[in-house]
Amino acid sequence: MQQPDAGAGSVVLNILWIVLAGWWLALEHVITAVAQAITIIGIPLAIANLKMIPISLFPYGKQIVPTDSLSAAQRPLHSF
Repeated sequence: MQQPDAGAGSVVLNILWIVLAGWWLALEHVITAVAQAITIIGIPLAIANLKMIPISLFPYGKQIVPTDSLSAAQRPLHSF
């Protein structure tokens, strides 16, 4: 969940993060997801890996919350 008051500092830190490590980490999530999707058992894990890409690219200004604390409007339509 994006914090509305994250500010310009989080933008600068996100750009620095993408340049230094974020793109590499996101690429590793994609490669791992492809490897896991080869088997039927690994497909849910591959989907979970793909869901981690946005947070690995832009970690600053995000707030990680448990799904049981979200309102019905904030929950995803599909839960894999």
